[in-house]
Amino acid sequence: MLKSIPLTALAVSLLAATVTPGWAAPDKLFGAINERLSFMQSVAAWKADNDKPVEDLPREKVVLDAAREKAVENGLSADNVTLFFQAQIDAAKDIQTCWIERWESGEARPQNVPDLIKDVRPELLRLGNEILTLLAESPVESSDQQAFTEALTVECLSDGSKSALFEGLVDVHD
Repeated sequence: MLKSIPLTALAVSLLAATVTPGWAAPDKLFGAINERLSFMQSVAAWKADNDKPVEDLPREKVVLDAAREKAVENGLSADNVTLFFQAQIDAAKDIQTCWIERWESGEARPQNVPDLIKDVRPELLRLGNEILTLLAESPVESSDQQAFTEALTVECLSDGSKSALFEGLVDVHD
């Protein structure tokens, strides 16, 4: 049976200092990044079903321009956020390419693929905004790398993409 231990004033103030309002733990940020990348299998299936290439440079420009704008709104370096979002885009393309190669090799493709424009893209936008807000609240330190690596569970995400994403995260606050 656990005993209740009274907290001293010092213990209470130390606890309060570690739970600062508005401060989100990096694990919430890492979860949002993982969730955003988890949509890439559906994106790849939609693109394959609609004979669209993985790379869509005009769309990438829209995403990067929006990230730059939101970065400034959140008090972040637009250039550093752009580098991080480019790493996310590159990781997304790698994941999509991996899935398409698997399907071309005979692996079963998903059925009932959600529409990229109506269903998936709004979620990607929501998550992109959430990631930017969390980035402003949660600086990522090099000591967070193991937690980051463990949080990213998306199939087809390469170690190189994980490294580039993490480096981008750490650099956002430099």
